[in-house]
Amino acid sequence: MRKINNIIFKGKEGNIFIFSLFLTTMLIISILITYFYDTKLANKITSLVVSNLFVGRVPSLSLGYASQLPHITVIGVNIITEIILVTSLYPLFIFSLKGILKIKPLEEFFFQVQEKKKRHQDKFEKYGKIGLFVFVFIPFWMTGPIVGAIIGYLIGLKHYTIMAIVFISTIIAITLWGFFLNEIIEFLLAFDTRYVWIILLLIVVTTLILKIKNKLYKREK
Repeated sequence: MRKINNIIFKGKEGNIFIFSLFLTTMLIISILITYFYDTKLANKITSLVVSNLFVGRVPSLSLGYASQLPHITVIGVNIITEIILVTSLYPLFIFSLKGILKIKPLEEFFFQVQEKKKRHQDKFEKYGKIGLFVFVFIPFWMTGPIVGAIIGYLIGLKHYTIMAIVFISTIIAITLWGFFLNEIIEFLLAFDTRYVWIILLLIVVTTLILKIKNKLYKREK
């Protein structure tokens, strides 16, 4: 166990994993401190983190604006959450690929990413860093920061280069999504608050249904 720990926390991927643990600790401490002076705000921030983890950035951003939180909170929490996801899952993928550490619940996801890279290998190798930036930026299925970071590694980009590209594209994407969704929600709030929550519920339910259908389809295959 000690030997595994020494291997995990060594090298650039180890540094990235340590950074993930640091961010996670800071986020948890920040939420706990917030609970002492504003329980409602802390609950809202927690709900943003949870919704991003389970259903993605669009429902999380929408929830934040529907809860009438400011831009800096909604966008900031989502950026930190996604950076934590990237900096934790990216090194875990490398450890898995090298046979250092196997995490069964993640193996299927890692396999899917490798298959996606094989299908689009020519495009990834042709466009390199720019292609990775666009891939992380666009909000389609099996794209985004985590998948993009792993594919960046598989096409031979350097660890810190990958992280820089992923961080920048994630920050820009979430910020643009945030301003766009805020405009829509403010427009709906002018009519009736219930419309916002109905639409948000539909987004969450649709996202969950699509994820479940995708998993069932893959099992049948």
